[in-house]
Amino acid sequence: MYREFRGSLPIFGGKGYLELLGLKKPKATVPVKYPRSAQESGLAGVVDNLISIRDDGSVENVEALSCKSGKGDTGLQLHWKTNGRHCRMFKQASVKSLTEWEFKPLTASLQKVPRKLKWRVTFALAGKPSQSINAQITDLKSSQVRKIQKLTTTKDWPALEAYALKNIEKSPVFRYYAADSAWMLGNHQLSIERYTEFLENGGYSYWHFGTKAAAVVIPHYYKAGNDKGVVKVGRPSLLERYLREGNAISKAAVAESLILYATSLMFQEKPEIAEAFTQFKSLKQYGRRYGGITKDQMRVINEQIANLEAQIIKIGKAKAK
Repeated sequence: MYREFRGSLPIFGGKGYLELLGLKKPKATVPVKYPRSAQESGLAGVVDNLISIRDDGSVENVEALSCKSGKGDTGLQLHWKTNGRHCRMFKQASVKSLTEWEFKPLTASLQKVPRKLKWRVTFALAGKPSQSINAQITDLKSSQVRKIQKLTTTKDWPALEAYALKNIEKSPVFRYYAADSAWMLGNHQLSIERYTEFLENGGYSYWHFGTKAAAVVIPHYYKAGNDKGVVKVGRPSLLERYLREGNAISKAAVAESLILYATSLMFQEKPEIAEAFTQFKSLKQYGRRYGGITKDQMRVINEQIANLEAQIIKIGKAKAK
C-alpha cells in the first residue's frame, strides 16, 4: 500500500529544504505588536507573508499575501472573513516586525540562490485554551441539532440524508451529514464526493467533522492513485494539530492520513520531498513522545525516513564531487 520514493531530488528549494538545512528558523526576531483596536474588539487575525531573504540573512522584503480575521480559534477560523475587519492593521504589524528579523546567512555554495519563505503571523487573544475546541461548535439551531441527533440515534440514514439534502445550503454541516448518511447507506463514492465538497466549502473549520472527512477522503484518493487529490485535501487540513489536541477520532486514523499525505507529497508532478521528510520526522517525534501510533505505522514512518535520508545523503555526496 505504501510507496517509497526512488526519483531524483532537487538540491535546494522550498520551505522543507530550508528547514532541513537549518535556514528556516530566524536567529533574531522582533515581537509582532497586536493592534490595540483589534484587541479591544475581541478580533483575532492570521496573516500569511512572503519573506525575501538576502544571502547575509537580513530581510530584503516582506509582502503580506493574505489576511483573515474573526472571532474564535485561529486554526478553525469559523466564519472568518478574508480581508475582514482590522486586516489592514494586522498586515501592517506583520510586515513591520518581519522586516526586522534576521536569518542564518547562506553558505558559499548556496549564495545567489533566491531564498523566499512563507511565514504565518497569528494574532490570538489570550485566555482562549485550545482544548475548548474539542467541544464541537456548529452553526446549527438547537432544533436542527435535536433532529439530527434523533435520526442518528435511531440510525435512520435515509431520513437523515433527506433532511441534510433539504437544508444543504443553510450550513456546511448539512453537507457533512449528507456525506455521512450516504456512507452508512453503502454509497461510498457519493459519500466521498460530498465529504470533498464539505471540505471545499468551509469544512476544515469544523474541528471533528473536518478531521473525519479528511481521514475518510485521503485514504480513498490514495488508493485510487490520486496523489494530487490527497495533497489538495491534506495540505489545508488540521490533521497534524488534531493528532496533538483532538480527542474524538483515533490517533491511529489521523496518523494514517498524515502518512498517506506525506507519501503523496513525494509522488506529485512536482515532488515535495523535503516537506514529506519533515512530515515523517514530525510523526516519528509525536509517536515517541505520546504514543497512539501503531507499531506498523511507526515501522513505515522509520522506513520512509531512512529511504529519504539515504537519497538526500547521496545527492549531497554527488554535489560535493
